[in-house]
Amino acid sequence: MKKLGIVLLIASVLIFGTSCGVMQPASVTVNEGGVGEKPATATISADDDLKAKKVISEYFTALYSDTSVDSYNEYSRTGIIPDNIRGYIADKTIKEGDGNPEVGIHLPRYVSVNGMTIIGYNVEILKSGNGEDTPNIVSEFVSKNGDNYLYFTKVYCKAKAIPDDVFSSSYRKNEDNTYTKMRDIGPENIDLMRVEIRYDVELTKSDVGFSILRATESNIKPGMKNRLFVFNNDNITRLSYLDLTKNDDGSYRNPSDGEIYETEKAVVTKFFSRFTELDRERMNLLSYRWKQGTKQVSEFLNVLGVTTDEEGVKLIELNDNYGENYPLNSFPLRNNMERIVEIKNFTVTPHPAYSDKIKLYYVNFDATVQRTNGITDEYFTYRYDYIVSLAKAENSVYIEKFRLNEYYNVSN
Repeated sequence: MKKLGIVLLIASVLIFGTSCGVMQPASVTVNEGGVGEKPATATISADDDLKAKKVISEYFTALYSDTSVDSYNEYSRTGIIPDNIRGYIADKTIKEGDGNPEVGIHLPRYVSVNGMTIIGYNVEILKSGNGEDTPNIVSEFVSKNGDNYLYFTKVYCKAKAIPDDVFSSSYRKNEDNTYTKMRDIGPENIDLMRVEIRYDVELTKSDVGFSILRATESNIKPGMKNRLFVFNNDNITRLSYLDLTKNDDGSYRNPSDGEIYETEKAVVTKFFSRFTELDRERMNLLSYRWKQGTKQVSEFLNVLGVTTDEEGVKLIELNDNYGENYPLNSFPLRNNMERIVEIKNFTVTPHPAYSDKIKLYYVNFDATVQRTNGITDEYFTYRYDYIVSLAKAENSVYIEKFRLNEYYNVSN
């Protein structure tokens, strides 16, 4: 009898566990990188997956191509589905949700990210393997329920943004968290940043193909008013402005960004390589010139070949703010150093604040330094960490500022 009770207990646990598994809906786990993990039971044919992704890509391209949020603001307030995306929306969604602000079609909106408010979007375009332009929209199949298919989608855009205080003074906030534009915004206040926008997209399949039942922001805030809150940025992430990911063959996935980076990196590399020319004697001479003024500093550095490269292309620009832009104590040679013998392990990395207007880089390198100690010379390796700002000059760039963050001995 005792054995029978144990058997019944085990059977009950197994039945309960099985029934819980059946009743639980398919869930999506999103990791830190934003990639949906597919449930083990999710299946879709390769042909249907291709067709569904094509519809999603076309939909978000229409939604985010050279888009001003101003043009969508009224649609968000009323819930009316705009004409430019209406052809991708399922009949059921249009019949039941059109004109309802809680409709599951979420439109581009004003979002504050890192002190800047986004007021416009433009989907990023990449060159595909065959040379065609392809929108940078990535979708992953999650699950299927009858004729309905769920996808997790990431849309990559260059976003037009203005400082939060400029937004507050240029737009009037309405009670429902929509905004009314009060004045035009000057180009001096507008910058571009690169962002990833995440959506959960549900499609339905019919005889005419796939159409979108809903396309809602991931990590949704319930209620239209809460979702439109400008500081609700849970579904958007600011990325490095330059996409420097590479293909298997070593080429840049986004050739235009790769070209910008390589051009700017070359200027930075050429300038810092000139530091090997500044030995202790020349630094003493420079420190004297430093007190005399811009003209004297420029002439001395020009003689050393620090301000231009071999072809005469400008590497830095010296003006009356040279002491602030290029602090003398940010030059790498210290009082107990005779000269820099070699610079190696040189890296140039875009700063998180890099944008269309703010060309900011981290610069790191190791320098083999001859250090004077009495009558003997010793060689040590120091690691240097700089922040460098570039400026545009017609079709070229030059260093407008640099600052030494830190340096330390890494010998032994």
